[in-house]
This record gives sequence, C-alpha cells and structure tokens, in this order.
Amino acid sequence: MLCSETSPMNNPLQSEIPADGLAENTGDEPVENQLVPPRPKQGSWIKFSVSVVVLAVVGYLVVDQLGGMGGEGEEGDSSLVMIHEVEKSDFEAFVTETGDVESSDNLEIVCELEAAPGSRGTRILEVVAEGAIVKKDDFLIQFDDTAVKQRLIEQETLVATDDAAVIEARSEYEKAVQTLNEYVDGTFPVDKETFEADLLTAKSLVKSHVDTLEHLQKMYRKGFVSRLQLETQRENVEIANKSVRVAQIKLEALLKFTRAKSIAAFKADIAKQQAVLTAAERKLDLSRQKLSDLTQQKANCRILAPKAGQVVYANDYERRENVVIEEGAEIRQRQVVLRLPDPTQMRIAAKINDSKLNRIDVGNAVRIVLDIDPDLPLEGELAEVNPFPFPRRWHGAPIEYGAKIRVKNPPKSLRPGQRAKVHIFVDSQPNVLQAPIQSVVERDGKYFCLVKRDDRTWQLREVEVGPNNDSFVVVEKGLAVGDQVALNPELLWEDSTRDIPEPGKDAAPQAADVARTGP
Repeated sequence: MLCSETSPMNNPLQSEIPADGLAENTGDEPVENQLVPPRPKQGSWIKFSVSVVVLAVVGYLVVDQLGGMGGEGEEGDSSLVMIHEVEKSDFEAFVTETGDVESSDNLEIVCELEAAPGSRGTRILEVVAEGAIVKKDDFLIQFDDTAVKQRLIEQETLVATDDAAVIEARSEYEKAVQTLNEYVDGTFPVDKETFEADLLTAKSLVKSHVDTLEHLQKMYRKGFVSRLQLETQRENVEIANKSVRVAQIKLEALLKFTRAKSIAAFKADIAKQQAVLTAAERKLDLSRQKLSDLTQQKANCRILAPKAGQVVYANDYERRENVVIEEGAEIRQRQVVLRLPDPTQMRIAAKINDSKLNRIDVGNAVRIVLDIDPDLPLEGELAEVNPFPFPRRWHGAPIEYGAKIRVKNPPKSLRPGQRAKVHIFVDSQPNVLQAPIQSVVERDGKYFCLVKRDDRTWQLREVEVGPNNDSFVVVEKGLAVGDQVALNPELLWEDSTRDIPEPGKDAAPQAADVARTGP
C-alpha cells in the first residue's frame, strides 16, 4: 500500500540540547555550593580518566551534529531525509503468502479400530519416527489391542451360541416339513380309507337288515313271526341307514374340510419354523461377520508399510483440539495417522487473504522460497484456489482462502511439513520507471513525491502511479530517470504541503517549493 499523509512528526533534534554535558562555574556562586568531585583515589584514577574521555567524545559529536543542522531545528530535518535515485527496471508485482510443503498424492494410513465402549479412541502404543524412510512391509504403528482381544473372546462365545440356535431352528423346521408330508402321504389316506370302509360296512349292513325285514314280512303274513319281531327288524334297518349317512358325512368332511385345514396348519408351522431358522441364520451370519471384523481389527492393530516412502505424521494444529501423533495419543476411528507422500508430486498449501484474492488467477507463475534454503528458490504454478474461505475461528479473524501451488521439478531435499514463502506473480512490466513505495504520499486520491533539486532544496511534485508490489510502485508520470526522491517525506511533509489547495477548491494543485537547506 502507498504511504498516506501523516501528521507532522516532532524531530527530536529540534529541541535545544546543551553542547556541554557539564555546568560551568560563573564565579557568582560560592565555592561551597559548587559540585566539587572528590579527589579520586589512586585505584580509581584509570576509571576517572576513561569517563572524562567518553564525555569529551559525546560532547564533540553533539556539537558537530548541531553544527550540521545550520543552527535551526527545522533546517536540521533535511539532514535526516534518506534519498533514492529513480531508475528504470523490470517490474514484477506479486502476492506474498506463506504455506506448508505437502504432497498432492499421499498414501494415508488410517486407524480402522472402533473405540472401546466408554473411550474416545484407541491409544498408540508404538509408532515409527517421523521422517523415517521405510520399505514395503516395514513396521509403522502399533495400537493398543487389549479391548479388541476381549471383545474377540466375547464374540466367539456369541457365535457358538448362535450356531446352536440355528441347529435347533433347522431341526424344528425339518420336523414341520415331515409332519406335513406325513399327513398328506400317511394320515390322510388312512383316514380316507377308514371312512370309506365304514361307509361300505354301513351300506352292507343296511342291505342285510333290509333282506331280513323282507323275509320276516313274508313269515309274518304266514303267521310264523310276531308283529313285535317285524317292528324290531324295521328299527334295525333304520339304524343301519343312519350309519350309512354318518359314514358319508365323515368322508365328505375329511375330503372337504379336515384335509385342507390340517394342511394349512402344517404349512403355517413350516413357515413359522422357516422364519425362526432364517432369523437364527441371519443372527449367526452377523455374529460371524462381527467376529471377522474383530479378527481384522486385531490384525489392524499392527500396521505395516504398504509401500516404500518417508513417514509423515498427520498432525493437525488448526482444530480446536490439536491432533498430535505420538505414543499414548488416542486416535478416533477413520482418523488419518500417517502419510506416505509421493515425492514427485509436491505442492505448497497456502492461505490467501481475501483482500488479495481478486489479484490472482489459477495458472499464475509462483516463486517458492523455502525457509530452510532461501538461496535456492523453486518455480511453481498456482494450481487451485478454494471457492469458499476457511471457517473463522473467532469474530474479526481474517478471511482466508486455501490455495495449492504445484512445485515444478521438486528437488529430492523437499520434504512435507517444510515452511515456504510463495510469491504469486500477478503483473510484470519490462523497463519501467519505479520509485520506492514509501516515497509516494497519497492525499485525497492524488499522489505526491518530494524531489531534491540541484540547489539542495526540495520540490513537492504530483505523480501518476501504476501497480505496486509492496516494495516499488510504477511511476507513469511526474518523475524522470535520475530524480532523487525522499524515502521518508514525512519529515518535510508539513512545510511541503502549505501551498497545496484544500479539497474542494477550484485552484489546481501546484508543486510547492520547500526552501530547506539540504546536506
């Protein structure tokens, strides 16, 4: 940003400073009231001599400085003004931020263990050192498997119980099926044959009683039998007919109702036992799956490297509760514990302030300066900018957007977790006039510089400026190559602005001459 107009600063050298550090005796004061230093002892003579020499040197420097000011405090300000000679050079504007080195292709080692009831996670018993180079199948991390072993034993018992329940349910189901088959192929045919036999027997009995009745009727007409015998035989015929009707009803009921009702009942029992068996088998499957999961979790308590690489801890210090990977730390299920990054796919994860977001675009060239090796800058490219900002952790916190910078040709020494400063180039102009940004003062939307004249006086000159890069600003109009501008114009700003019209006046701003004697 350009320097804004500031209030006049009090020059500490404008105050009157005595040239001598000691007060002289004028002769009017009694001798007894003067400060007479005690006669130094022989052992203190060297210290006293050194003090006198130091005071003499300080007095000389103060007098020399005051003499260079020309006698007046205001004229002394110009001696403190720093000067820069304006020149042309290639201009580069960039946005500077800091970030961390990471890999865009990370093999993440995740905790697959369920937390034991009543605990927040699983403790780390042993972990390989961060930065260690590992080969495939090398040891990485050991989690606490005490709870897993206990749950594994309990689950094995539960599986055995569920297996017994399945065996019993299957037996009941098979029994129900056999009962139906027994009725259809055994009980029902027997009952049918029995009822049919009863019907035939009843019909045969009716025929026998009818024949007997006819014979008795003949004998009754001849007077050989009594009327009572004849009536008794008639009753026997009636009874036989009723037996036939009963046998017919039994057979019809068996065929129409009993058979269907019995089959339906047996099928319902089969369906019931089938449901019980299915539930038992499903429960057994779940128990076995749980047993398999626990067996796998027990195996997951010890993690080996799936490929060669360098170990990086998945520490996270941006959470409300910092995540630190270390022995004894509790890890949640599905939490990333370690990373094995691909060293050929390195990038920088940075945060861009929202005030700079509109200056950058994906694809901008980036210069990367590592904190550990600032003399060897790397080249990169802005590959990604998040569309939404990070959540603010407190009210008034800066609004920042995540950005990913791809590193071109990363060196072998580049490691995840290293800090870097990234310069995202947003503009470049070859061979343009530039001035230090602190030499330009803004007032009411206009910009001014203090330019030193050949007669060692200062001139306030309005300039037109272009883009800046936080160090230099492009001067499009108002300065020329070789002009000397003040780097700290605030020392002379009060006098240099006396002739500038106040905002709202019609008079055009004019450059004011500052009659100050320079060095």
